[in-house]
Amino acid sequence: LLSWDGRLTDDARLVTALARTAAGRGARILTRVRALELTAAGARVRDELTGEEGEIRARSVVNAAGVWAGGLVDGVRIRPSRGTHLVLRPESLGPLTAGLHIPVPGETSRFVLVLPQDDGRVYVGLTDEPVDGDIPDVTEPPETDIGFLLDVLCSVLHVPVRRDDVVGAFAGLRPLLDTTPEHADAPPRTADISRRHAVLTSPDGVVTVVGGKLTTYRRMAEDAVDAAVRLRGLAAGPSRTASLPLVGAAAPHVLAGLPAP
Repeated sequence: LLSWDGRLTDDARLVTALARTAAGRGARILTRVRALELTAAGARVRDELTGEEGEIRARSVVNAAGVWAGGLVDGVRIRPSRGTHLVLRPESLGPLTAGLHIPVPGETSRFVLVLPQDDGRVYVGLTDEPVDGDIPDVTEPPETDIGFLLDVLCSVLHVPVRRDDVVGAFAGLRPLLDTTPEHADAPPRTADISRRHAVLTSPDGVVTVVGGKLTTYRRMAEDAVDAAVRLRGLAAGPSRTASLPLVGAAAPHVLAGLPAP
C-alpha cells in the first residue's frame, strides 16, 4: 500500500512547541525534574542535575507520566510496549515518492511503515514488543527488533536492505493500560490492546491519563484537564485546546493555501 502522510511532525519539536505555548499562557515549565511521589495536593520532586528534592503544591494534580504512571499512583496497571524505528539513507531504497505499508506476515492488521522524510532520511517501523521488569529511562532498540523490521521490509524489495545500511535506530515505549483480569490464563498481546486513552481518578484524588496516540494528544489533554477541574470544583471555562495554535504555527490562510486577507 502507498501513502502520502506520516511525515508532518517531528515529535521532539512538537514537545518543545507545546511547552513554549503553555509557558506563553502562564505555565511554569520545569525540565530535568523527576516526580517521586504524587498526592492530590501536589508532588515530591527531585532536580536531576543537583539532586535537590522539594515539594510542589497544587489545587489539582494530573499524572501524565506515560509508562511510569503506574509507579506514581496505586492501582494503575501499565503494559509497556516497545516500538522501534530504523533510520536509512535515501540511497538505500532509491527515490520514494510515497510511503509504504508492508503487511506483517501472519498478521491481519499489522504493517511495517516506510516513511520518507523531508530531509531525505527514511524511517522504517515499527515493532510492538512487550517490555517486562523495570522500565528504563532510555529505551534501546534491540537487534531482534532491527532484524524483524529488515525481514519484513525486504519481503517486498527486489534489492534487499542489509544491516550495514541501517545508519540509526530509536525506540519508545507505549503506555498501554492493562485491563487483563487478575485471574486470566494469559494476558493479551500488546499488539491487541486498545490504543484508546483512559482517564482514571485515584481514591485520593489524583487524575491519571494513559494510553492514546500522538494523533489524539489534544483530546487526551482536554479529557484529563476537564476531569481535574471537575474533581476539585475549579473555576474554568470550556477547553480551547482543540483550536489553539502552537508557537510557530502558520496562519490559517497559509495552511489553506489562500491569499493573505
